[in-house]
Amino acid sequence: MVLFYSADQNTQTITDITQQRMKQLRESLAQVLTLFYPFAGRVKDKITIDCNDKGVHYTEAKVSCSLAEFFNQSNFLSLIYKLLPNQATMEVSAEGYTTMAKVTCFACGGIVIGALISHMVADGAGASFFLNSWGSNSCIGKFQHTFEFPNFDTPFPRNNASLQDTNAMHLCGQFLNKGRLGSRRFLFDEEAISKLRAQGSSSIVQNPTRVEVVASLICKCVAKAYKANTGLERPTLITHAVNLRRRASPNFPNSCMGNFVWLPTALMSQNYELPKLVTKFREAVTSISSDFVKSFQGEAGYVNYCKSSKQVIETASRVAQMNSSGVNYLHYTSWCNFGLYDVDFGWGKPIWVSCVADSLDNKDDTLFFNSVILMDTPLGKRIEVWVYLKEDEMAILQQDKELLTFATMDPSPLQLKD
Repeated sequence: MVLFYSADQNTQTITDITQQRMKQLRESLAQVLTLFYPFAGRVKDKITIDCNDKGVHYTEAKVSCSLAEFFNQSNFLSLIYKLLPNQATMEVSAEGYTTMAKVTCFACGGIVIGALISHMVADGAGASFFLNSWGSNSCIGKFQHTFEFPNFDTPFPRNNASLQDTNAMHLCGQFLNKGRLGSRRFLFDEEAISKLRAQGSSSIVQNPTRVEVVASLICKCVAKAYKANTGLERPTLITHAVNLRRRASPNFPNSCMGNFVWLPTALMSQNYELPKLVTKFREAVTSISSDFVKSFQGEAGYVNYCKSSKQVIETASRVAQMNSSGVNYLHYTSWCNFGLYDVDFGWGKPIWVSCVADSLDNKDDTLFFNSVILMDTPLGKRIEVWVYLKEDEMAILQQDKELLTFATMDPSPLQLKD
């Protein structure tokens, strides 16, 4: 997660403001880590964190250009990874850090905070809760929300014999690509989303959500790109990360730390139109009911979890083999309504929150799986979509006329204010 903050109008010099804010960030982070103590620990093995209070990996940097100049560079998306800690990887660092942060100051007084938090301590919702807590602590008397302490007491049974072949990465790992990664951002405004909701509605789903219709259009257009690239007409297997906190009854609080994520699957035919795609997305997500979440609790919870995990992985494997032409794969994650645009350290909310695009050193042997991340915009009225595909497939997708009828590709973050 990378959060961008613009410079505000202040009578102090930029140097004085920057030094003050850097000090404020360091001190507030040290304070909030006393509550989020596993974030300051070290990974012992694949299932254990040593809460030894050794701290996080924290670095600071300065850039000689302004934020506006940075955004105006034609290749700025490929430079975002430089705003993350140097050891940015999908896995935890070699030193065992669970949390890494980098603060970059721009010449205009703007500040960018890049954070990497291991899934061993938090999922996306948990990471957002941590960042908002850090911000609240930094505000010093400017609390905008009632402060909520993190909760590390999981409602699910613990088991040190956790099986590695039942996790999400094992599922997605079946569909790893090796090659050059292509990534693009697509912005859907209110008018486009309204039109898509009208087109995507049906007697089954009469009032589709903005996430459902945007995700469905992306699925349809990516399937066309797959076919144009390979010449094969084959179905698309999708997985969609679901936040179990919101599926439980009553809901688990956002302060629950750990991984509260499940990956329901759906098989999308090449011939599905928008209403059918929307219905399949709705069915996949609603299959994760409160009873499903409850089955993971209590004495039988761990056994039920392992059984359900294996069923999902085996189903995905079976689907991948059932079609002679194979199957396409697309993983969805929605960061919408995570509250990332509420993270305020005392000098306002972020003007942009981003993922990371492919870097300048994108290589022929890069490992990745096709994925889509849906995000809010500053006022939450639009949706920004990050799509990661093979480079040759992305070259086709970015020219899709149906997609570009509804979305703007790679707009400047300075244009995202609603």
